[in-house]
Amino acid sequence: MATYIDLLITDDDISTDTAGQPLLVTDRDVIAQDTRHAIRESGLLTKLIGQRDSQQRALVRKQIRQVVESDSRIKPGTSAVTEYFATTKNVQITVTAETEFGLITVGA
Repeated sequence: MATYIDLLITDDDISTDTAGQPLLVTDRDVIAQDTRHAIRESGLLTKLIGQRDSQQRALVRKQIRQVVESDSRIKPGTSAVTEYFATTKNVQITVTAETEFGLITVGA
């Protein structure tokens, strides 16, 4: 029996199966989905756009970690925010954190 159950959200819409019934996610996937949404809703990702100062980028990464670890389902001190520079104009953010159900990885 799952501890957490939620609707699967894909591209800001409820995901459905071929019969039109909503798809569900459980436990670790719920926490990952909630983490992704919390980061988006915090508005912190927009602060990284055009920011070249490495100290300011580090501060925003720290703020993202604080958002992630404010969720009581995340084990304190286990989150990490990593930036990958695919090109000079394309930066990808990955957040990892430990939960009671295992490691979650969220692309933001």
